[in-house]
Amino acid sequence: MGDHQTSPFFTKDDGKKGVIIASKDFFERDCVLTVANNYSDSYWASVQPSGERDVEITVSTKDGSLIAVECLKSMMNDLIDQQVRLDLIKEFGEIRKTIVSYAFSSVEKRDV
Repeated sequence: MGDHQTSPFFTKDDGKKGVIIASKDFFERDCVLTVANNYSDSYWASVQPSGERDVEITVSTKDGSLIAVECLKSMMNDLIDQQVRLDLIKEFGEIRKTIVSYAFSSVEKRDV
């Protein structure tokens, strides 16, 4: 069993459950829910507040097999990837909209 003091993910209940502690300082609600949903075909997932600054994501397999630490590492990477996507959308979303709008505007409108 891992120690969540030194790692943001660990197993419990003899490997039947995996836990990821996601800091609200780094991961937004939409990020956490999107990633939990991405794994919903194979895993049961719950998302609960854990103290003031953290969210606890607990997963277990639907087939009853043990949770591999590698799976938790993959989920953690997916949390990071999703949060980077959300951050980029916030930072560059308006620029992208402007570029797309301009690219699909008619030639006549560009000559104005």
